[in-house]
Amino acid sequence: MRTFAVLVVSLLLVAAVSEPEAVRATVGGVVVETVRTGDAVEEGAPLVWVRTATKPKEVAARAPRSGTVVEVLVPVGARIRVGDPVVRLGP
Repeated sequence: MRTFAVLVVSLLLVAAVSEPEAVRATVGGVVVETVRTGDAVEEGAPLVWVRTATKPKEVAARAPRSGTVVEVLVPVGARIRVGDPVVRLGP
């Protein structure tokens, strides 16, 4: 029974890591640049840049881990708020 429990937990962990993760904006503003779908990124890499009232270009979201950009959820020119999902990051 213990082996079964370890196997189930292992499978759940693999499934959790392999599912694309929504990365959320930490700064609001107008999107001026994004990474592209298919880009490989390292942990901490900038994913989306915005124009704010005080800065012409500021990082709005960074990769929480290394992975591949599965989908960019916001187009250039879109207005985003803190907490908005901006990119889906896969394994």
